[in-house]
Amino acid sequence: MSLQVTKDHLVQLLTDPDNKVIALSGKWGTGKSHLWREVQAASTDETTKCALFVSLFGLSDIDQLKRKLLESVVPVAESNPGLWDGAKQAVSSGIKVLGAFHKGFEAINDLSLSLLAPALLRDKMIVIDDIERKHEKLGVDEVLGFIDQYSQQYGSRFVLILNSDQLGQKAAWDTLREKVVDQEIQLLTTPDEAFEIATALSPSRFSVHIRKAADTCGLTNIRIVRKVIRSVNRILGDRNLSDAILTRVVPSIVLLTAINYRGIVDGPDFQFVLAIGSTSDIAERIANKDKKPDEEDKRRASWRLLLQELGIGRCDEFETLVVQFLESGQFDASKVTAIVDRYVAETDRMEAHQKAGDFLDRLYWDHRAGEAELLAQADKLVSVAHLLDAFTVTDLDKNLNYLPGGSAIGQKIVQAWIAAFRAQQPETGHDGPYRRPLHPDIMNEFKAIKARAQANTTVFDACMHIIKHSGWDTMQEVAMKSATVEDFESTIKSLGVDDFRPFMRRMLEMRIQRQAYEAHFGSATDRFVEACRNIVNAPDAGRLGTLIKSLFDGAGIEAELAPRAAPMASSGGTEAG
Repeated sequence: MSLQVTKDHLVQLLTDPDNKVIALSGKWGTGKSHLWREVQAASTDETTKCALFVSLFGLSDIDQLKRKLLESVVPVAESNPGLWDGAKQAVSSGIKVLGAFHKGFEAINDLSLSLLAPALLRDKMIVIDDIERKHEKLGVDEVLGFIDQYSQQYGSRFVLILNSDQLGQKAAWDTLREKVVDQEIQLLTTPDEAFEIATALSPSRFSVHIRKAADTCGLTNIRIVRKVIRSVNRILGDRNLSDAILTRVVPSIVLLTAINYRGIVDGPDFQFVLAIGSTSDIAERIANKDKKPDEEDKRRASWRLLLQELGIGRCDEFETLVVQFLESGQFDASKVTAIVDRYVAETDRMEAHQKAGDFLDRLYWDHRAGEAELLAQADKLVSVAHLLDAFTVTDLDKNLNYLPGGSAIGQKIVQAWIAAFRAQQPETGHDGPYRRPLHPDIMNEFKAIKARAQANTTVFDACMHIIKHSGWDTMQEVAMKSATVEDFESTIKSLGVDDFRPFMRRMLEMRIQRQAYEAHFGSATDRFVEACRNIVNAPDAGRLGTLIKSLFDGAGIEAELAPRAAPMASSGGTEAG
């Protein structure tokens, strides 16, 4: 049941005195305690309004439970003295100190709990929370015995708040439900209800965009939604950002924070998100194109659909920064400022990307849209093609090819982009930690630039971080997994002496102990060895080839540099003669 329906049902159950023990169950963080407080605050029934609340967190025996309940009597009795007159009268003859219990319970330890508890808890409503967080010394059967005794002998009523996904000793709790609980209602909070509660406790000026992304992620844990809101607030601060920029950054913060706090059931990890659209991601999809999907393939396909719905087609340094913040807890506001300021300076570009994204989203999902209407919308993108990046232009052309009459518009977008790109007289093509398929005309343009470029392609800062700092995080793992043979080869050839030494030493160590690194870096050391093999066996290997041979020999793996044997041709018959 949703929050409101569960609330109405609980109110109805509380009006029936025959319901001695009511269990309110649901997943952790979905608002069960919040729901109870709302029901209690709105109730006109004195027993419900004066209910005693106790948490079992850390309690190791029933006497501790009773003592905490008696301590909770004080504030309730002070605000509702009439309700407790009978309890005081019942024990006044035997316990003089009870008449002064409004002043505190310093003397409780000297009194018999067996006298006080029945007198003060008789006919009262008791709410027990955090049952699954009790100390292991406090047995489930002891809790059941207490509830059964006081509900049957002393007329006490109980509301048990249960985190259904964290209860241990399942058999014992099933016994509780069967023999002690009169009614159980299950709370199934919706993402919208969870966000309403969370945003009331943790307001945000970005709530509209956070709500949409949180709903897409299916976040129902109020505590996690609050963490998401706080992450967005801290990262974006008091900036006044356009809708286009918020659409770009908020979904990424929401998704990555939810992943960090395990708020998405069977959801993706950081590596999957950061690698979306990368070489390894594209290669994986191509390799699995004709393969019958197994369970892991299906999971990854569902993750891609989630990212697509969030509008996350690829990641850049902004997502890198969010991951670093979530992993380390350290936050460099200046870096966020630099990225967001760049986005602000490129508002026109951001809005153009949003228009392109809206079109692709509509083309994919809106089956009711007419072809003429879609073509008209696509044609408007030609005028903003110069503001788009090469990958988005490629995606537009590729998808327009599936729309009758769309290929011509796709070509117009591509050629408009190339014309604007040439006008900038760039010295380099595209760069960044990940590469994706590009339109052939765009690739040809980049190749022409590359032929004139002075810079070499290397494995970049991610690989050097691993070498120099003897450690890595998610970003380095993604970069190593994505690095190609060509990346390693060009890096080895371009490094200066001071970088070459630690680079080769660390890579050789990783190769020797590759079993320890494969889980983190995949087949990166295979590609490293292949790059070294190419260099050593090239006609112009020179002194670099000799040096690499020497290093591999010293590491005891010189055999790996041997040229690969060419596959033998099958014989079609015997020679004549």
